[in-house]
Amino acid sequence: MVTKRSEGKSDAEAGFRVLEITDWRQFDSVRIEFHPRLTVLTGANATGKSTILGILARHFNWQRSFSSAPIRRSSLLSSWSTLGRRRAVSPDRGSAWIEIGSLIYGSGVHTTISVPQPADPHDRTSYDLLIPAQQNVAGVFLTSHRTVSGNYAPVNTIPAIFGDANQIFEQFTNEVRTRWIGSWTGKTPQQALKEALIAAAVFGNSGNESLDFNPEAAEIWAGFQSVMREIVPKSLRFKGLRVRVPDVIVETDTGDFILDDASGGLSALIEISWQIFLRARTETNFTVLLDEPENHLHPSLQREIMPSLLRAFPDVQFIVASHSPFVVTSAPDSAVYALDYDDAYRVYARRLDYANKAASANDTLMRVLGVESAMPKWAEHEFREIVGRYMGGGLNAGRLRNLRNELREFGLESEFPDAVLRLTDGYGENGLY
Repeated sequence: MVTKRSEGKSDAEAGFRVLEITDWRQFDSVRIEFHPRLTVLTGANATGKSTILGILARHFNWQRSFSSAPIRRSSLLSSWSTLGRRRAVSPDRGSAWIEIGSLIYGSGVHTTISVPQPADPHDRTSYDLLIPAQQNVAGVFLTSHRTVSGNYAPVNTIPAIFGDANQIFEQFTNEVRTRWIGSWTGKTPQQALKEALIAAAVFGNSGNESLDFNPEAAEIWAGFQSVMREIVPKSLRFKGLRVRVPDVIVETDTGDFILDDASGGLSALIEISWQIFLRARTETNFTVLLDEPENHLHPSLQREIMPSLLRAFPDVQFIVASHSPFVVTSAPDSAVYALDYDDAYRVYARRLDYANKAASANDTLMRVLGVESAMPKWAEHEFREIVGRYMGGGLNAGRLRNLRNELREFGLESEFPDAVLRLTDGYGENGLY
């Protein structure tokens, strides 16, 4: 536990409470009621999960523009619109801005969200959203692209003056944001991370009588290691960090290695936890927007990442976009929304009930993400072939035993319960004996 309860804003007053979007881009009508601790947005690609995060990320200086969409009238591609298809057909030319949604903050403040009306509907345009009563919200946006893993990044210098956690956070986030927009500062996020850790170890060393002790550096050095003990997989048996200039060494019971040699999954965990940890040094109740936390992670880590983050940062509101069934079902006390297409191929949001959240990974993939089966294609084919052979002739103990044996031959014995359910559904009540 690395944060303490704020004496200022309560959980109910911090962060975001409700977002509504109507007839804009791919959305039909979407209402998201954010949980004070964990909200998960899931669904197929192009259903708008990242768009929703992008609206909220504006509060953390992550700006993005949108482009007007082509609209067909009759059989001709005749105009461009910033609205959804319904209102784009007969736009209100008397208004410069058109409301497409609203946002309610944890404080209860309400603001509209609007888009501009194109001056010339025949010209494509880029535009920004108008949020007139946008509030200051403390938090951090973590994109789906993890950046600290990669080639070896030597540290040649460290700052002579150790900055506070907010300065370190802004420096690291600036490196990430610069790479996100395709630019380059001459320094990688990995170098920024290592510089800060080495400086924290140097200036936070109370045993060096020749150097003034910096308590902030000592707390960052010790505090981040506490977070890593919570986040790093238990199988690695993390012991601590050590500086051996110019490198940061990760010490574990299974062997030591330099930070640059960490696996993609471990590097992703370090990057995520480093930014949240730094923000927690200056804020208590704040919001983390996390896009696809499962990237680079083994399935076992996908199951653990959100519970670990919730334990390590007990005062944080997490809003997560994910395709992983392990993330979707990671916490029973949460709000999970599935973004899906209706009959008109427009996106709507439905909140999943407890049964869906607690479902197996396979059920989640099938019912929430729209995947027919979690099995490989060849295994699915064999499964259907085997079950099909038992669709006639009734069911009894002998036939069920033979069914199980056939499934076992193809390594599909774990699918036996599903096979029995399909058979019973196929027979109906009068076909069983």
